[in-house]
Amino acid sequence: MELFLLVLRNLLARPVRSLLTLLGVLVATASMVLFLSFGEGLRRALFQELSRVGPAIQVVPEGAEGFVFGALPEIPPETLKALEEAGKALGVRALVPTLFLARGGFDPATSFFFQGLPQGVGPDLLYPGVKAKEGRLRPTEGGAVVGGKVAKRSQLSLGSPLRLSPQVSLKVVGILEESGGLADNLIFVPLAPLQRVLGTENFSAILVALNPGQKAEAVARALEEAVPGLKAQTTGDVMRFAERALRISDLVRFGISLVALVVGGLLVANTVMMSVYERTREFGVMRALGARRGFIFRLVVLEALLLALLGGTLGLALGGAVSFAINLYTLDQVGLALSAVTPRLSLFALLVALLLGLVAGLLPAYHASRIPVVEALGRV
Repeated sequence: MELFLLVLRNLLARPVRSLLTLLGVLVATASMVLFLSFGEGLRRALFQELSRVGPAIQVVPEGAEGFVFGALPEIPPETLKALEEAGKALGVRALVPTLFLARGGFDPATSFFFQGLPQGVGPDLLYPGVKAKEGRLRPTEGGAVVGGKVAKRSQLSLGSPLRLSPQVSLKVVGILEESGGLADNLIFVPLAPLQRVLGTENFSAILVALNPGQKAEAVARALEEAVPGLKAQTTGDVMRFAERALRISDLVRFGISLVALVVGGLLVANTVMMSVYERTREFGVMRALGARRGFIFRLVVLEALLLALLGGTLGLALGGAVSFAINLYTLDQVGLALSAVTPRLSLFALLVALLLGLVAGLLPAYHASRIPVVEALGRV
């Protein structure tokens, strides 16, 4: 306790320098927390949305594993027919060819994601629990069904025009109730208009719905054997792919925030080292009165650790506040919380801050503990 009070007194004796160092660590920690919180938020949002998707298997072109939203239309009609024959032999519930198209910019209010569905197929097959709030539940020829969030933020109503291209336009024939899922942010349209816009007869993916009792993994492997050149992904496969992708993105974001962390560490090291030089005579007196080198070493290291811990805690709080503000915006715009300061992220941030303080304080502490008593007392 006495050692802690001594450390606190030394830091308060130089308030401006200590405050500036504290701000450096605060900004470094907050930036790291904010960068990594997007990975945590995306991980949580993606897994929640994937768990709500009805079809247990997604068939995509080989080499395009991952999310069907990014798949190019490379599955031709003849491949679909071969899959349908294989599906009948396996007794699957349904095979749904689908196509995706994105239109708009970075602003959610002007961004639209279209999903093409075959005639007679509605979003309730793919996203269980969705219901029509107004109009139809299934898209019709020349008509689209709009997710609840899309309709709200873009102010769409029954009869509103939707322009897919200069030559292809649709009208809103149905609006879904908000379910809190991915369907809230999609516009469901017939396949034919999307194929005309993209100039293709192909599909992005084939979604396979199973009957009760069927095992997704066994059916997926059987479909791959029956139709070469395709990859049948179960929901578990997609989740594992998502986890790998998010881990890579976490490393990239941590690498970016590492620059700020290095700057924060240099600030701590500079403050502690300057404190050591200014207190050389003080350390000499302490040594002359019987203080051991280990005591001086611990004193200086503890100063660095205290600065790092305070800065890290405040940085964590600031990062959490900014994350909360971001989620307020994204929840209103797209219905998803894209940032999350989880317990493991909070613990990681504090550990990094402490490690930062420890590394920054070791050299000044070693220097302080090795100052000769005679030299220290001889300084004015």
